[in-house]
Amino acid sequence: MTDHQQKASSISLSLSRRLLLLGVLPALLMFSVLVAFFTWVRLDDARDSMAQSSQLLADNLAPVLEYAIVSGNSFALEQVLENALEHSDADWVRVMDVVGEEIGFSSEDNPSVDINARRYQVYESEIFQEPLMLGEKNEAEWFLTGWNTGAGILRIGTVQVGVSTETLDLKLRSIWWSSLLVGGGTLLFAIIFVQIFLGNILRPMQNLGSRVGNLIRGDYRAEPIHSKGVAAEIVDFQQQLNELAQRLQDLKTTRDETLAVSEAERKKAEHASRVKSEFLSSMRQELNIPLNGVIGMIKHIEQEPLTARQEDYLNTAKKSLQDLLTVISDMLDYAHLDSGAKALDAKPFDLRELISNCIASYRHAAEQQELSLESHCLGDWPDKAMVIGDAPRVRQVLSGLLDNSLELTSNGFITVRTNWVKVDAQHVLISCTVRDSSSSTQNANNLHNPHTHSRYGGAGFNLSMVQRLVELMGGHVHIELDMGQGTSFRFEIPFDLPVTE
Repeated sequence: MTDHQQKASSISLSLSRRLLLLGVLPALLMFSVLVAFFTWVRLDDARDSMAQSSQLLADNLAPVLEYAIVSGNSFALEQVLENALEHSDADWVRVMDVVGEEIGFSSEDNPSVDINARRYQVYESEIFQEPLMLGEKNEAEWFLTGWNTGAGILRIGTVQVGVSTETLDLKLRSIWWSSLLVGGGTLLFAIIFVQIFLGNILRPMQNLGSRVGNLIRGDYRAEPIHSKGVAAEIVDFQQQLNELAQRLQDLKTTRDETLAVSEAERKKAEHASRVKSEFLSSMRQELNIPLNGVIGMIKHIEQEPLTARQEDYLNTAKKSLQDLLTVISDMLDYAHLDSGAKALDAKPFDLRELISNCIASYRHAAEQQELSLESHCLGDWPDKAMVIGDAPRVRQVLSGLLDNSLELTSNGFITVRTNWVKVDAQHVLISCTVRDSSSSTQNANNLHNPHTHSRYGGAGFNLSMVQRLVELMGGHVHIELDMGQGTSFRFEIPFDLPVTE
């Protein structure tokens, strides 16, 4: 069983217990109260019934024993006592005269029983002799003697009935056991009935929980719906789960098909990119040979005596061929960058010298366009600004930004500010800003346009290539457009410092 199934099972068990308690607990409390009440009533009735029957026995024996006591007939007295014991729950019956002397005793089991024991409950009644009424008063005067007290009723003895408390305890225990059996059986029947009733509710809910778990694990098969004895709401929910499973299965099928198509397209794109890179690399080599041969022949022709027009034509052809070689070189570099090739070199070089030489190569072009080209090194630059990196790539980045500024700036200025920020003993951050007086929004577009090339000398990289190169070296590029004030390109590149001995 999985963790999800165990969790769902524990939740369902908890829910079943709660529902069981919710359904049974009030009924159990009410039933217990009723059983306790009726048991107490029965126990009280048993006590009262025992006391009343014993007292009634004593009261009924008193007039019956009058004749036997007055006549002194002990045999009749014993017969009456034995008959009373046979038809009652009493353990013994005792008869005493007016002075407390025992004149009759009968016991059910043992004649020598201890009637004073605490386990006996004693009920007694007085025995009286009533006068015989013969008629009118004057007719009965002959019966009167000198001993007449005037009351007419004489107390001649006492009858005592002893009932053992064990008999009462047996009845009480019988009542308790009957109450427990009846109550327990009824309660057990109620619990079984509630369990069966709740099972018809909880089983479908458990099935719903396991069904949701199957959907989570990706099993989208439709399951049969059992509506017999199940609530209509649960049946509707099962139907909705089947519809959801079908929708998920359709989405999974569509996703698998889309992924298969995407994978095939990705492989095609990778193959096309590899073929493109191989084609550009071979084309560069194939084109460089004849173009360099043409340039060489042009140089030989320049050594011959030519007219001014012929020299101008040769110079134009030479520059066009050089530009064509630059474009071919850029195409190969862009193909390598676009395919994700990280062809970076890591060698020590003097960063200040590289920046100075690069700017110097653009000074003549700037003067021809009547632009002022200035360079400033800010920060705590060392005498030998040696860093470890790819010097040609750094020069291509700076050349690309200078190309862009020369192309879009007709007059004004171009300023290069390079800041040296030492991070720690092994790392330095170079922040270089190329600012010009142009205000064209084309700079922002060129930053993400991989098909725009500049017209001037240097590497001839477009701004998209600049961004790719800087990111390849672990840096980033920012552009700031100040309408009417100029345009600023700033790139930041981290470098490692060579280990000094």
